[in-house]
Amino acid sequence: MAQISCTHEDDVLMLVTTGQWPDRADAGLRAHVAACPVCADLALIAQAVEDERARPVDVALPGAGTVWWRAQLRSRQDAVRESGRPITIAHGMLLAAAGGVAGAVFGATTDWFQRGLRIGRDVMVSAFSNVRLPVPTAEAAGTWLAAYGTTLAVGGLIVVAATAVMVWALKEE
Repeated sequence: MAQISCTHEDDVLMLVTTGQWPDRADAGLRAHVAACPVCADLALIAQAVEDERARPVDVALPGAGTVWWRAQLRSRQDAVRESGRPITIAHGMLLAAAGGVAGAVFGATTDWFQRGLRIGRDVMVSAFSNVRLPVPTAEAAGTWLAAYGTTLAVGGLIVVAATAVMVWALKEE
C-alpha cells in the first residue's frame, strides 16, 4: 500500500510557502524530499502554487469606491426609467385618444365615409336577408379611387405616422 502522509510534510510546506525552499533547507530535509514521493509531490505542487500566486495579475480590479459609485449610478438610472414609464403610458393613451377623436371627426364630417358606412350596413343587412347585391365593376372602382385616392393616402400616412410615434414613445432603452 502506498504511503499517503509523511512526518516531514509540515516542514517542507513551511519552507516552500516562506520562499526558503530549497536554498535555505538543510541537507537532510533535501535528501528526504528526494527519497520520499509524498514530500517530493508536496514540494513540487506547493512551489507551483506559490509561483502562480506570486505572478502579477493582468486584470486590475476597480476600487470599492468606484464599484459603489457605479452601483449608485445604475440605481438612479433604473429609478429614472421606472418613473418615466407611467408618463410614457399616459402619452400613448393620449395619442390613442387623439387618434380616436380625429377619426370621429373625420367620420362625422366626410360624406363618402358615411356613405361607405351605410353601404357596409346595407351589406350586413342584405347578407342576413339573403338578398344579393350587384358586384361593382372595375370602372366604378377606378372612379371611386380617383375621387378619394388622395384622402385615403393622407389617412394612411397619418395611421403610419401615429403608429411610428406610438412605437417610439413606448420603446424602452
